[in-house]
Amino acid sequence: MNAQELIRRLKDWVKRKTGEDLKLDACEEQILEYSLEGTKYKDMHIVGYAPSSVMYLKGPQLFQRIEELTEKEVNKTNCGLVLTRLLGQNGEEIKKPPTKYPRHNIKDFYGRSQELDDLEKWIVGECCRLVGIFGMTKIGKTELVKKLIENIKEQFQYVICKNLEDYPSLEEILTDIESCFSYINTESNINRRINNLINNYLNQHRCLLIFYHWEEVFKTSETPENQQQNCLNYERLLSKIGTEEHKSCLIFTSLRKPEIMNLISEGKSIRELTLAGFKNEEAKALLQDFGLSNPGLEQLINQYAGHPVALKIAAGIIQRHHNNQIDKFLEGTVFVSNILRNLLDKQFSYLSKLEIDIMQKLATEKEPKLLSQIYQYFPFNFQSEIILAVDKLWEIRLIEQEDIQDIRMLYSLNPLIEKYIRKHYNK
Repeated sequence: MNAQELIRRLKDWVKRKTGEDLKLDACEEQILEYSLEGTKYKDMHIVGYAPSSVMYLKGPQLFQRIEELTEKEVNKTNCGLVLTRLLGQNGEEIKKPPTKYPRHNIKDFYGRSQELDDLEKWIVGECCRLVGIFGMTKIGKTELVKKLIENIKEQFQYVICKNLEDYPSLEEILTDIESCFSYINTESNINRRINNLINNYLNQHRCLLIFYHWEEVFKTSETPENQQQNCLNYERLLSKIGTEEHKSCLIFTSLRKPEIMNLISEGKSIRELTLAGFKNEEAKALLQDFGLSNPGLEQLINQYAGHPVALKIAAGIIQRHHNNQIDKFLEGTVFVSNILRNLLDKQFSYLSKLEIDIMQKLATEKEPKLLSQIYQYFPFNFQSEIILAVDKLWEIRLIEQEDIQDIRMLYSLNPLIEKYIRKHYNK
């Protein structure tokens, strides 16, 4: 319900309880309406009243009065939550819904101990407000988050997981999240809804929000104008959650890093993790569960850059057609199955033309290349454009980096990506 509806119900409730009208002057009514919408005192514009008078006199007096009438602890920050619970949808007090969290099947989880330790330290130890987890398709982002939830869920009152593939607009996902708190919103202004979510829920409860597949924000069936506005709305949500004070944390996974993350970095409050392929020991544990062992184990891992799905597919082929002999499988060229091709097709659909062009050039080279050499491939592009594209590719580990005596960086492709590009782009 919106602010005006809450005020109306509060007046009705007071009338039923005391037999008297709740008399609010124009200033008090505006303060209450602004507060229910999540507006800060400094942003309230009330004719005839200085901001200092609103903040230090009229506001505190109003909430002291409401607190005495309702016998609830009420202040500017929590008034929306308290009154929504007090009044409910029918003017009757409602109870907090039980805490719910999803149950996940994580029996086949491998490794990632360092990543889990880092995430738990950031979220539980440092009370980080926003965490982005990036990496190429099917690298294990979702599985990592599910395992993390099982480890830290007891630290939160609410755990709310949403797949953005199911939510074409921010308005829809906000409505779904609000329903978890037994709140029905009729406010149409997206900024006010975001403010309400943060001030009345994320700041009043310790909540863990998880958004899977953030990249879907950038690909909808909306018109270009609506799609652009939807992207801006989602970025506004990230910015607000990352930079404003509250008790909760939002984790989101994505194939690409949103630009807004480069603009709102705030030390320990905002963190990001790029997930690469399995380390050797983690990949070996996976392959050994398929009955595979040396010789050729490490070469197989390197050939697929530790990518868990690629390794599972290769392991299945080795089992079925090579009698568990890895070396026989490695005698052929890098195997790119239809499943892997479709996954990489999706990944590449989010890349710019320049990013794809850079990878095509690297796929034709036998040796890793310096950044200065990559510049030479594209004489008609600004160097700033090229380095930005290289940086984005590196952020999601579509290209690999190798340093030379900590002075210069070399760039190359792993065999899986190189084979895919040569087969599907360099024709």
